[in-house]
Amino acid sequence: MKILLGVDGSIFSKAANQAVMEQARPQSDEVRVVHVVDILTIRIPDGLAYYPGIEHSRDSQRRIAETLVADAAKSLRSSGLLQVTTDIEWGNPKSKIIDNAAEWRADLIVLGSHGRTGLDRFLMGSVADAVMRHAHCSVELVRILPGANGTKDSYRVPEGKFTRILLAIDDSRFSEAAIRMVCEQLHSLGTKLRVLHVVEPPALLVAREMGGYDPTLEHVWEAQTREAEDLVTKVAKKFCGTGLEVTTCVAQGDPKTKILDEAQEWKADLIVIGSHGRAGVARFLMGSVSEAVAHHAHCSVEVVRSTSSIRLQEAAPRQPSSKKADCTA
Repeated sequence: MKILLGVDGSIFSKAANQAVMEQARPQSDEVRVVHVVDILTIRIPDGLAYYPGIEHSRDSQRRIAETLVADAAKSLRSSGLLQVTTDIEWGNPKSKIIDNAAEWRADLIVLGSHGRTGLDRFLMGSVADAVMRHAHCSVELVRILPGANGTKDSYRVPEGKFTRILLAIDDSRFSEAAIRMVCEQLHSLGTKLRVLHVVEPPALLVAREMGGYDPTLEHVWEAQTREAEDLVTKVAKKFCGTGLEVTTCVAQGDPKTKILDEAQEWKADLIVIGSHGRAGVARFLMGSVSEAVAHHAHCSVEVVRSTSSIRLQEAAPRQPSSKKADCTA
């Protein structure tokens, strides 16, 4: 798998770096560390098209960028990753990250969910949002943890691996890609995986799709619930023998709210969700759902695009140990 890591030297960026160290496979994954120097932050005095000090500013920005990517690459290599390269771009961070990932044919972009403001800004919320919406591949937004007093000033980088992963699915190809991505990424023995599907009540379905209530749709809802239970059980079986502790959950209600609530109550470290889903009465993982989850989740979120998993289609679940998974509901 090819992972593009965006860095800016902030604590948010360090959390993204840590996430890559936790998930990447040392022997086979490739990681490209990228920093984008935002040319709009190199300011020219009013009335001047050019002034001598701009070259000094550019040189200073270049040295900072070189140090950032070198330090990130060093930490990745120290964790055992063998294929780590660096790149420095100049321009608009939003477009440059997306273009770089496309040209390099990245499978996954990993970014901090926010970044610094002012002249050193890079991984701001707007950048992460733009990358999540427009990148050709999957995007993982890594969140940092609040400190003891719960203020932003005391935020800290998560320690250890993602040990509780919530996989939100439907039966679309977008969820199939999310399942493959979880199979492909490295997770430690004892990692807990919860497979979740949300069934919308008929009242919500009817209000959105048909403009009125039809009692016969109660039977449709019951049938959908049974199908959902079969679906999560089927998906859970894919992870048997991988060493993951797998449980399943079928919830009823608004998908955006239920996914966020389940992640909060279950204390998930990472939510994995498809970027889109089916249309019509059976829709679930629409773009608006994955976007809402990415924006409002308390934890890190990985939004998986099906096009990014073309090379993963034949990949079987990884085998970190011979211990069988605990596939319980």
